[in-house]
This record gives sequence, C-alpha cells and structure tokens, in this order.
Amino acid sequence: MKSDFRTTHWLSLLALLFLLNQCTVKYVKKDPDLSNILLKFKRIVIVVDPASALNQADSEMAKAMAQQYLAHHKEFIVYPSSQSKFQCGNLPGKAQGIFSLLIHQTIREQELHIKVKGELKDCKSGKLLWEGLAASDYSLTQEDDANQSLRKTYVQKFGESVGPKAIPYYYVLGALVDELSGPTLTEEEQDEKIEVESSG
Repeated sequence: MKSDFRTTHWLSLLALLFLLNQCTVKYVKKDPDLSNILLKFKRIVIVVDPASALNQADSEMAKAMAQQYLAHHKEFIVYPSSQSKFQCGNLPGKAQGIFSLLIHQTIREQELHIKVKGELKDCKSGKLLWEGLAASDYSLTQEDDANQSLRKTYVQKFGESVGPKAIPYYYVLGALVDELSGPTLTEEEQDEKIEVESSG
C-alpha cells in the first residue's frame, strides 16, 4: 500500500510540475516600492474585465480561482464584490484596491490557448501597483487523471461546460498570481480576513 501511495503521489507531482512548466509568464511589472506599500495595502476585490468576453460560467470560475490564490496563498483580504468593471467607486467594506483579470481564450483543433493579464490597482492613490501576463496552450482531449478531483470541484460549482477548461485555467492563473508578493497580516487583520471569508 505504501508503495502504491508513493507512486500515485509522485505521478501527481510530476503532472503538476509538467503543467506548471507549460505556463509561460510573459512579463511582470511592479511598483519599485511594492514591498513597503504592502505593509498597509492588504484589502482588495477581484473583477474579471468585461472585455474578456467570457461566458458567465468561465468568468465566475476564473474569479473564484483568483480569489483562492490571492486569499489563501498570498494572504490578501479579499472582499466579495459583484463589480464587473475596473472601477474604484463604491468598494465594499475596507477594500483598498482592485485586482483585475483580462482573459482571452481561443480554441483551435481541440487545443485551448489562454492568455491572462492581471493588474493590481490602489484606489486611493490611483497607482497601478503590479501587472503581469501569462499564457499557455492545453489539449482539450488529453485527460489529466492526477487532477480529476480538482476538475470535479469546479464542475460541481460552475457546471459541466467548465470541465475541459478548469485545469488549464487553474494553472495559468496560479502561475501568474505566484509572481505577485502578498502582505503579512497582523492578528487583528487575520481575524478580519476570517470574518470577511465567512460572510462571503
């Protein structure tokens, strides 16, 4: 049993590394003082730019994935928002800025090409703090057995139509957001984060 578990674990890890290596981060630009800015800038909302021209299911899935990465891997306090435009008016709660996603996807001969541009904007100063672009190609016919549970999770949330795109979206967004530094939260801010996530 231990041998089977180790084999499965290594196969899953190799599949993950293979997919991540396929993701190409084209560029990253950031404010030279970003590390200091993040000492106070910790609260954001996430929007998918309407220019992305995605259907509702794909858009909601991309937003949910970005929220998971930014909240759980980068420790931002992500306030829920129904905004669909890159605007700073009427931000919810204590939100200080917006993380915007512009996503383009094309399908040719059973291959999905995804290009994702992310921007982090400070609404108080109006400054663009961070910008990055990632892109990758994925087969829509090749099954990724190591990540079927992940695919199933998003299908249950957003419907069968997202099934072939769930894993590609997950890794392209992950590769992009991984380039962004996150804040360090105080104990009080961690409590705020828990409260925001539980209410969302």
